[in-house]
Amino acid sequence: MLTILKTMLQGLFRDIHTLIWNIVFPIAMLIGLGLYFNESEYSYRVLGGVLTTNVLFGATMVTAFYVMSHRNRGVYKLLRATPFSTLSFITATTGARTVLMLLVSGCVLVVSAVLLGTHLSAVSLLLVLIVLLIGTICFTALGFIAANLSRDESNVNMISNLISFPMLFTSEAFYSMAHAPQWVTFIGNIQPFHYLVEAMRIAVFPGESVSAIWLPLGILSCFTIVCVFVAVATFRWDSEKPGRRKKQKVQITT
Repeated sequence: MLTILKTMLQGLFRDIHTLIWNIVFPIAMLIGLGLYFNESEYSYRVLGGVLTTNVLFGATMVTAFYVMSHRNRGVYKLLRATPFSTLSFITATTGARTVLMLLVSGCVLVVSAVLLGTHLSAVSLLLVLIVLLIGTICFTALGFIAANLSRDESNVNMISNLISFPMLFTSEAFYSMAHAPQWVTFIGNIQPFHYLVEAMRIAVFPGESVSAIWLPLGILSCFTIVCVFVAVATFRWDSEKPGRRKKQKVQITT
């Protein structure tokens, strides 16, 4: 497990999609939005929005492309011949994605503190860590689902976009939805990114009640369990066959 985790983590840092979506995009967005609006209160919204958007795109879209490309290259056919289970493989991938997400989020927090003047207490940092861990697992599983439903890279691009962008636009990551149409608010309330944003907002905003975080965090955890179950159930080791591993009897002849 540790060898697979290490190998996947090394592969992530060599992947162009990872470099753009997970590293360049969040830091550039934080600097651009933070310096453009340059308001103390909005700086915390930008910080929370960048951290959650990085999870949304970095975990969902990059994981979908990563899984699809490796499947099409036949990498997973080799793993299928080993005793490595589907759940163990998804766990290793999620672990590598989580390590990367925490490293990038740490850089975002440092840049935000230096340029935007945001200051988080020890309790806030702990809550941010918990939210990031649960959110990364949830949206990495969504990335697996997008890849599992796709046949090629153009297909996975469409499906991951259909998952990610409606979640972003119906959330309060960077703006308030107080005056949005009721149907937009309804869609926002039934998708996991809304609760990731809500939990992160409580974690990073000064003066927010810590006890208020447990409801959105609990709902996000329920989404996570469902997404992981669906990801495991629909996983495919190659582009043709379903992911359920069949036990094969080996007959030894003498």
